[in-house]
Amino acid sequence: MVFLTVGILRLVTHWWQHWLLIATHKCCPLATAQKVLVRELYQGKHVIHFVCEIVTLSTDSIEEIRRYPRKWRRYILPRDIEDSTGTSLELSVPTGGGAFASVDTVRLFRCKQLRYIWRPSCNAFVRLTGLDDGVCSVALHRHKGLNPVEQKRRRMVFGSNEIDIPVKGVLTLLFLEVLNPFYVFQIFSVCLWFSYNYIWYAIVIVAMSVFGITMSVIQTRRNQRALMGTVGTTDWICVCREDGTAERIETRFLVPGDILEIPTTGCQMNCDAVLLSGNAILDESSLTGESVPVTKTPLPCRREVILCTKEHARHMLFTGTKVIQTRYIGSEKVLALVINTGNSTVKGGLIRSILYPPPVDYKFERDSYHFIKLLGLVATIGFLYTLISKIIRGVSATKIAIESLDIITIAVPPALPAAMTVGRMNAQQRLKRKAIYCISPRSINVSGSIDCVCFDKTGTLTEEGLDMWGVVPADSQSLKAALRDVSRLPLGHLLSGMVTCHSITMMEGELKGDPLDLKMFESTGWVLEEANVEDHSKYDLLFPTVVRPPDAIEGAAIGIVRSFPFTSTLQRMSVITRGLTDTHFTVYCKGSPEMIHTLCQADTIPKDFHIKLDIYAQQGYRIIAVAFRPLDKKVSYARLQRLSRESVEQDLTFLGFVILENRLKGDTTTVISSLMRANIRTVMVTGDNILTAISVAKDCGMIPKHQSVITVNVKSTRDTHELYYNLTNSSLPGANQALNSMNHDSIDSLYTADTCTTTHTTLTIHEMECGRSEEYDDATMLPPDLPSNNYRFAMTGRTWGIVRQHFPDLLQRFTTRGVVFARMSPDQKQALVAELQGLGYYVAMCGDGANDCGALKTAHTGISLSEAESSVASPFTSRNPTIACVLDVIREGRAALVTSFGIFKYMAAYSLVQFTSVLILYSIDSNLTDLQYLYIDLFIISVFAFFFGKTNAYAGDLVKQTPQNSLISISPLTSIALHLIISIGFQVFAWYHVQAQPWFVPFNATAHADEFDHGCLENYTIFSISCFQYIILAFVFSKGAPYRSSIITNYGFLTAMVVNTAFTLLLLIYPPAGLASILELIVPPDINFRLTLVACGALHWILAVVVESFIVEVFVLKKLRNKFRGPSPRRKYIQVEQFLRQNPAWPPLTVLAPFGGASGTPSDAPVPSAPTSPTSYAEIGAHAAFDRSSVLLTLLPNPGGVTLNPAGLRVPPAPS
Repeated sequence: MVFLTVGILRLVTHWWQHWLLIATHKCCPLATAQKVLVRELYQGKHVIHFVCEIVTLSTDSIEEIRRYPRKWRRYILPRDIEDSTGTSLELSVPTGGGAFASVDTVRLFRCKQLRYIWRPSCNAFVRLTGLDDGVCSVALHRHKGLNPVEQKRRRMVFGSNEIDIPVKGVLTLLFLEVLNPFYVFQIFSVCLWFSYNYIWYAIVIVAMSVFGITMSVIQTRRNQRALMGTVGTTDWICVCREDGTAERIETRFLVPGDILEIPTTGCQMNCDAVLLSGNAILDESSLTGESVPVTKTPLPCRREVILCTKEHARHMLFTGTKVIQTRYIGSEKVLALVINTGNSTVKGGLIRSILYPPPVDYKFERDSYHFIKLLGLVATIGFLYTLISKIIRGVSATKIAIESLDIITIAVPPALPAAMTVGRMNAQQRLKRKAIYCISPRSINVSGSIDCVCFDKTGTLTEEGLDMWGVVPADSQSLKAALRDVSRLPLGHLLSGMVTCHSITMMEGELKGDPLDLKMFESTGWVLEEANVEDHSKYDLLFPTVVRPPDAIEGAAIGIVRSFPFTSTLQRMSVITRGLTDTHFTVYCKGSPEMIHTLCQADTIPKDFHIKLDIYAQQGYRIIAVAFRPLDKKVSYARLQRLSRESVEQDLTFLGFVILENRLKGDTTTVISSLMRANIRTVMVTGDNILTAISVAKDCGMIPKHQSVITVNVKSTRDTHELYYNLTNSSLPGANQALNSMNHDSIDSLYTADTCTTTHTTLTIHEMECGRSEEYDDATMLPPDLPSNNYRFAMTGRTWGIVRQHFPDLLQRFTTRGVVFARMSPDQKQALVAELQGLGYYVAMCGDGANDCGALKTAHTGISLSEAESSVASPFTSRNPTIACVLDVIREGRAALVTSFGIFKYMAAYSLVQFTSVLILYSIDSNLTDLQYLYIDLFIISVFAFFFGKTNAYAGDLVKQTPQNSLISISPLTSIALHLIISIGFQVFAWYHVQAQPWFVPFNATAHADEFDHGCLENYTIFSISCFQYIILAFVFSKGAPYRSSIITNYGFLTAMVVNTAFTLLLLIYPPAGLASILELIVPPDINFRLTLVACGALHWILAVVVESFIVEVFVLKKLRNKFRGPSPRRKYIQVEQFLRQNPAWPPLTVLAPFGGASGTPSDAPVPSAPTSPTSYAEIGAHAAFDRSSVLLTLLPNPGGVTLNPAGLRVPPAPS
């Protein structure tokens, strides 16, 4: 069949490889299958097929596998086993719970770099996992290492410990690029042109195609090398054997179950491992983007602890990270158990997300394929018409074949891919001049449709580092005035906690650690000293680390005995210290205020804790709470090392707040303002505290001043989850004390968001520093600025996860109106981007860390502000680490999209106009001459297509309306149809007009039956009028503002326009004899007829401008299109927004008793039922500054004894 179809069948099966599998294989049970077809369904509309070959591993099959092609063999057998002879061994496969079993045969296949093995017990293929699949901590600690034989057995199944990146050679990439359907059609067209000596244009098309293919291959190779550069090479490491000996092996030989001995000088991790003993300090910047050393501690050996790599990340050593230093007690070694190897590691997952990104559903590209199919249908009709009509007229077979096939290349322009490529490359070069580098030019067009941008916070919206703002000491009654100069803080527990509770270490004479810890410690002026001994001896000392005051006060030095590192799950860290003159140990703990609040004794918490916390948080400060606890004098050093973290971090005494500020970058506010003016939604996705994130969102304008924020929270029990809503607004809350003084029973009528008000406070941070009381007798309140439905949601990653799992019907509402998503993990960031895309948004993601890689790759447009891993995953990388690049990318994307749209319309219209011209001439067996074709294709079409994309992006503000991205819609189709009708009308008029002239002589096809001689009066007329039409179409389709600059700024395009118009006028009015002879023009003798054609061209120009500027742009695009829209919008987020506006009673808010400020929890009051939402609560935080016209004031006792209720204000009845 391949030979009978001249290779076309094989070409089709190359494009759709699963068709080849279906054609050459038959379905059978998985137990006997040789190949599997894996279908991956993405978002319910994209289906990706993978054809995978099943390999049977056994002693007998190894010789057979060695005969596989090298590129397949290396994915199955480790290199040393592949090169060995006479191998005879069993295989070791995981059976769950950390256990392995020996088997003789294993069936497996690879898909997306992962291995799937046959599990007879469940009659299915399951993903091959290491020791991270529900393994108990005790089982992990029982591992004693593997002997070489067992290691080899497992390596046969797991493969070498290497992250495989398929690297294709230049010839392979070239071959694959050439087999693209567009280039295959170009090859067909070029071969046809060469067959009848239409050489020059064929050479131009070949040159443009070679250029496009070469640039694509170069970029692909560059991306491959960049990706290879992120994967570490093999190294050597010491492993512990089962018999207690140690052996030094290559890291590519590691398998799950090996025990590593981490050297004291550090090493590069080439696998995922869990720490069993000792401590390790790691640099995880390659994964997290944070260049902060992280301390890892051993996994607790408790039966109830089940290993989870995310939950126990503080015990995990991940691939790609670097161990800087290790510490251990006495002669005990720092040991780690290998959990995962190769592509199954965390780094392998990152690489796989780059190699296999989710498909981007972009309407312009999808419609372009549909439009080409439409042109193909037109070409087929023209082909059949030409074939039949010429057979009837008795034209020679050669001429029929050439002209029938030629009509196909006319209707479907082969130069279209090259023209589209040139437009994108111009945009890519303009971005490069702005220090923005694009590794995927296809993404430039997509960025033109962006209407939602997600931003990371730290390092993206704000500066990377932190600055110390001050401290707020506390006593049992209240928080004292803020102390801005930390050096003036007197010696006491608060200062001791600041200088000891940190993860700072001394490396090569320089302090290293978390920026927050460093800033806090450095602000005190104290000095950190580590004992000048070998690392392995430090735990033998009572005080391996000592901190001293700068003035060396006698006996003020403090030794840090033991530390519990910070974890995002626990939101705290703690240390056990002892003053050099003390007789007991002291615990200092610092962390999020909410967490420290739960660990402190209630009588040590100041009454204004929540008020001050809310005010500082709403100002965007990073707030750290500090507490302490003295241990019993009977606690010895040996007993101290055995204390659990839970027993240490309890019954604490609250000491105060340490406040740091994270400043916005200089252009953050300006960029956010520009995006919001352009109606582009902005969303913050961060791992930081939610109150801090909300404050930063307000500071940068992401949350306008008139807008309220509802924080979605979860109240969880063992089996149930309930949502409640904390209603805040755009200014400082700070009214908790005032609200607490109310009669709580009177606040039971505010049960929906419909009564949301916007209030303001007059209390400033400066007044708080001065110790002003929060008793506001002179408070005033302002009425709401906008309708009550004007609110946005904020939530944490934990809430997001629970909503996705338990309340999926509400997820779209929260996503549609969500503005701040805090404490989000990398997976949750990626899921949020996908959810926004599912709602119909075109999403851009801007981040700077490796933890943003998944979201950057999933988004329609990913913009990295870092040159680490995130730049490999992201289509765009900015050398200027500010979000100003987002405006540049969107601006250039809009210009590129409009350019691509214009080029596509121009090439389609040009092909249809020429298709019409040729069919008209075919009716008399004439045609355009080769040089006429060459002049049109090379000097008009190619020149305009080349300069089309040279127009710069519009330099003004972004407009609210995004450019059109659908070719199959009423506006572009109407535009092309109207211009085509006008063009055909003028051609038909000129055709009949020339035939009506007294000097007209018809073309004699019989006299030229055996020649390709097409010169005649009809040819001259159609050629002349069509040349005008190609120039006119280029002019009307080259749009300017508001997406591109005016064409008068594109000097190349303008010059081409003037030169081509002048040359066409010359050919039309008075062509030189030599030129007329070359183009085979038969010039009419009547000058008036030629001037009539010029008048037709001028009238066509005027009509085309009127049609495009007024009929299409105004009537069709802005008025008629709305009439054809259905009753419900196509984009899902608009439907959700309409629902929220039509249902102001959602979310349902219930009673809170008592009020506890922003940190309160809902009471057990009854909840009004809602058909589409779960049991929900809301917490209303009112501001301290009350207006006498507020709904809240109607619930307060009036000092004058007069009840105030503003006219027309609806107060709903309380829920029964």
